[in-house]
Amino acid sequence: MLHIAICDDNDTDLKEIHACVSKAMFDLEDIRIDEFLTGEDLIHALEEQKDTYELVLLDICMNPLDGLEVAEHIRNQKLDVDIIFITNSRDFVFKGYEYRAYSYILKSSMEELLPKNLQRYTDELNSNEACINVVSAGEKIRIPVSQIVYVESDGRKLILHLQNREVSIYGKMNDFQEMFDGNEFLRIHQSYLVARNKIDSVRKDTVVLGETELPFSRRYADQVRHVFD
Repeated sequence: MLHIAICDDNDTDLKEIHACVSKAMFDLEDIRIDEFLTGEDLIHALEEQKDTYELVLLDICMNPLDGLEVAEHIRNQKLDVDIIFITNSRDFVFKGYEYRAYSYILKSSMEELLPKNLQRYTDELNSNEACINVVSAGEKIRIPVSQIVYVESDGRKLILHLQNREVSIYGKMNDFQEMFDGNEFLRIHQSYLVARNKIDSVRKDTVVLGETELPFSRRYADQVRHVFD
């Protein structure tokens, strides 16, 4: 079930957002939408853990607790919740994205933009792209496998080098490697596991992945040198 929370201190706006969501997601049968008139009520529901939300549609200009403060609480508590801001003001767009907002929509454009963003959101949820769920610094993160360039072992930690960032998790390289089909990733060293389709070239004793060059050990030399066969 897709569980959505809508939080807006204006009851009329709250009902309009609810109607827009219901219309946009009419074909999605397994959905539940809850309404909150205050940020405090939403936070209370999240803290009680009696309700788990995948997506929160959040107004910013609310009193006494505004939407940015609610978003800050969500991120500080490392809750696995996506946020779409729906507001009357353009003033907080950059601040909103500091809290990793999925999107930022003005209420004046809601009828046009909210359905498009909800469609994009559900398409991503329902995509067939393989993903892994990891915990980094206490936060649950969903990572598409296609974004992983290579994995590096650093003591008790693994560093996942993605296309645009790095994510550190606790784990063992052997256990991580077993999660994948042997054709997707290639072990080149005790400390490195690389995505086969990210390898650009193989040199004398290194593997080149874009601007990154990693050493491979003698133990894995044969399979590395035949990676393009």
